[in-house]
Amino acid sequence: MLFLTGCGRSGNTGANQSTSGNYSLPATTRGAVPIPLVGNAVRGKKLFADNCAICHGKLGAGINLVGQNLQSSKLVSSLPVAKIVAFIKHGRSATNPNNLRHIAMPPFGGNANLTNQNLYDIVAYLRKLQ
Repeated sequence: MLFLTGCGRSGNTGANQSTSGNYSLPATTRGAVPIPLVGNAVRGKKLFADNCAICHGKLGAGINLVGQNLQSSKLVSSLPVAKIVAFIKHGRSATNPNNLRHIAMPPFGGNANLTNQNLYDIVAYLRKLQ
């Protein structure tokens, strides 16, 4: 956890003080890489049931002629989590050569209200199914 101390105190002439009298963040936090999201499979199970099961089945086994089996999906098992999240965000067109069913997967699985955290939770659940 990061605590900023001394903010707004006058009399500090340290290197982190700007010329306007405001204090900047310490150099160690400038340009820091954000901490990646981590999925929660329990939340993901509910999100999957509400958003994905209609095409992929309650347990991700797929629905014939609609959604792929995600329990045995190489995409789910082999790609890094962030790439799976990106895939869900963008979807896949029916004409994509990798689309074996030739049925489009809409971006965000059809629910644009899903957040990044929601998607990481769904992927955590999918990984548990395998």
